[in-house]
Amino acid sequence: RNIYGTPPQGCADYAFQQHIIKSLDEKNGRCAILWPHGILFRDAEAEMRRKMIENDVVEAVIGLGPNLFYNSPMESCILVCNQGKKKERREKILFINAVNDVKRESAYSYLTDKHIAKIHRAFVGYQDVNNFAKVIPTKKVLSNNGNMTLSLYVQMINSEEMSHGHSLPILIRDWQKQSESLKKDLI
Repeated sequence: RNIYGTPPQGCADYAFQQHIIKSLDEKNGRCAILWPHGILFRDAEAEMRRKMIENDVVEAVIGLGPNLFYNSPMESCILVCNQGKKKERREKILFINAVNDVKRESAYSYLTDKHIAKIHRAFVGYQDVNNFAKVIPTKKVLSNNGNMTLSLYVQMINSEEMSHGHSLPILIRDWQKQSESLKKDLI
């Protein structure tokens, strides 16, 4: 069942992943598996990950936010695999970064219906959604040594960026230039 290689000692994630893929119908088998983010980038599993990508079974990687599981702050992801990808999805992987799409109430975090619908729309549409989803050719992922870390492919707006798309350092620089210009005008 180790169709892509033997997993390293003490790390059975890819043993289970390979078992699931091997168990799928060869023509149209599909699966969606919940994993910790480490499955996307750990060096010890890179060769198995590359082979899985080369075989074009990875359809999507959906990153989920932290604290969704009781007593665990980890971020998780859903790895969607498909043995019979539609023609327009072949040799591509959809990356959805829903890490910030989590509702936190009291000590609990969860996905709202809006979060779920947003993720679903992105998956069904299978196209780029600014700062949320990106379709990447498998060749590009393989050129990154098979690393499927979401931040490599989906650029998120971080806390330093404003709604109009300018980063805080750029805004500060522009403000300083304007201030200097005003000072010169006053002198």
